[in-house]
Amino acid sequence: MTFKCCLCQKIFSLRKQLLSHERVKHRNNKTIPHRHLLSQPSVEQLISYQDAFIILIKKRLGFNRHSVGSKRLSINVFPEKIFVYLFQNEPLFRYNSALRKYHCKFKGEAGELRLKQILNYEHWNCRQDPKTNTTGYVLFANYEGIYEVTFSWAQTELVENDRIFQCGTVTCKFTTDSGEFVDENGIMSNQEYQSEGRTLTHNKNSLITFNTNNNQSNPSRYKPILPRSPLQQLALNQL
Repeated sequence: MTFKCCLCQKIFSLRKQLLSHERVKHRNNKTIPHRHLLSQPSVEQLISYQDAFIILIKKRLGFNRHSVGSKRLSINVFPEKIFVYLFQNEPLFRYNSALRKYHCKFKGEAGELRLKQILNYEHWNCRQDPKTNTTGYVLFANYEGIYEVTFSWAQTELVENDRIFQCGTVTCKFTTDSGEFVDENGIMSNQEYQSEGRTLTHNKNSLITFNTNNNQSNPSRYKPILPRSPLQQLALNQL
């Protein structure tokens, strides 16, 4: 039995040789040999999975020291074509053809802004406690450095009774923090975190998003009013 690299057609006698070859020679590969077999998802499908990401991420945002740090979520039965459509044009998108796995990373402020476009929602990464002024949020940068959000997709396969069963799973990893924020006029209001209208259109290769609310808040004008965030305090306690 032989194993062929789908990217350069090189033949290997062992699977581990193929895996090593792809890891070394095609480490930053973006090419998807079977891309033409993946149909374009409908707008309804895109919105459904965008909403799923937003809901599951917000459920992991909290307001105390026990709810901050590294987080992970998974969505089972996630179509490959949805992942490819959402992330294939991103700079840090990668595909491993031997393992049939995808990875995509978003770093720092630029990554945060880009995910607002991909998920089609300005406040996808924050949640405010309605009883206090504390906000839980996905962390992208602080005085300690730059943080990232990673998305990955992998296919699980089951062979039984001469049949092949396949199922895709997407995993998202990120870091959360929380704090209190004020602007020049006082405490940030709840209205600034309420949902704004949104519409979506698409072409063959990319997402195009339009915000229908012209009165969005500018996060850059807010500053934390706590001496340090819970995540920063936890890091100091471990020293």
